[in-house]
Amino acid sequence: MKRMLLAALSALCLSASAQITITNAVFPVAGDTLRYADDVNPIGVNPATPPGGNQTWIFTGLAKDTTSEVIFNAASTGMNFSSFPGAELVQVGFGEIFFNVTTSKFEAMGYAGADPTGLGLNVTAPFQPALIERRAPANFFDINSQSSNLRLTFPTDQPPLSTIFANLPVNVDSLRIVRITNRQDIVDGWGTCQIPGGQYPVLRQKRTDYVTSGAEVYVALLPGFGTWVDLTTLIGGGGGGLGGLIGTDTTVTYLFLNGAEKEEIAAATMSNDLSTVTNMRFKNNATVDAPVLNAPGTTGISAFPNPAIDWVRFDYTNLPQDQYTLKIFNIIGREVWKETYQLVGTHHFRVELENFKKGTYLYSLSNKKGNVIGTKRLVVLKP
Repeated sequence: MKRMLLAALSALCLSASAQITITNAVFPVAGDTLRYADDVNPIGVNPATPPGGNQTWIFTGLAKDTTSEVIFNAASTGMNFSSFPGAELVQVGFGEIFFNVTTSKFEAMGYAGADPTGLGLNVTAPFQPALIERRAPANFFDINSQSSNLRLTFPTDQPPLSTIFANLPVNVDSLRIVRITNRQDIVDGWGTCQIPGGQYPVLRQKRTDYVTSGAEVYVALLPGFGTWVDLTTLIGGGGGGLGGLIGTDTTVTYLFLNGAEKEEIAAATMSNDLSTVTNMRFKNNATVDAPVLNAPGTTGISAFPNPAIDWVRFDYTNLPQDQYTLKIFNIIGREVWKETYQLVGTHHFRVELENFKKGTYLYSLSNKKGNVIGTKRLVVLKP
């Protein structure tokens, strides 16, 4: 009896010791560079296993379709630092994202730069309150929830808004996009995560973001007096061409976190029913580099000119005979253009950009089986 009890206690202690605790030592600091790779069509991986401990997640077959670096600098180096008092870090990419760091939280304070709605205007948008990205200490079965608002206000006296609101019977002074993020984080698993180039003890955190977007317009009733009105009330259910900015999106992401590495070991973005992995980002270890697209003898895709203004030419090289689909995505990952072709060898295809707004896009070419040939960045400029 004593031996059985001792064995049970030993197993319990061993199990408890395998559950790591993640501290604030992994919070980014100024000067850090986090390196990631993305598999944009992951196959044969299952991050959405049932909750529980002592699991092994094997992601060693992931491909490095794209690679990226996230660089953190002191917030004072940011062009928009004055708009985010108290910020400690800034991440520069499509725009500037400012962060606050405490002993227990790493949180996004807001964004400044080209607007993420695709209207082609510059914005300064603080989260109210700051949106928490990491917490410390983090342990198995931690449960946290948060709500944060983001308000983007645009004047309506410049394109494209001046065209949208030109024929209304009232004077619309401003457009305000309101995005409410309700975030739930549950640390629901622990174990070992294997990726190309390494394996790590991890906690798995299931993150569910419910993002509800609405649009309001400021109607000037008298000089110096007006009121905010829901856009669908004024224009109708279609949103007058802005309907894509209205509604609720749900995003589920599984984050695999380690107590020594600042990158997420892996981050799997799921379909809403958790049946499909739509993208897999993982720590970019020093393994074999991703193939260089368009090197002699390899298949690839490129865009010229880039940045582009009125048109862009996509160049395909050394393609095996197959059916290919070219997709273009906006800054928030929404597909804005798609075309399918039967191709072989080297081809050129021109796309007119009159319906594209100023901003940064991603373009991706995949074959009939869904295998991605290449994903790259396209910048569209407008006079």
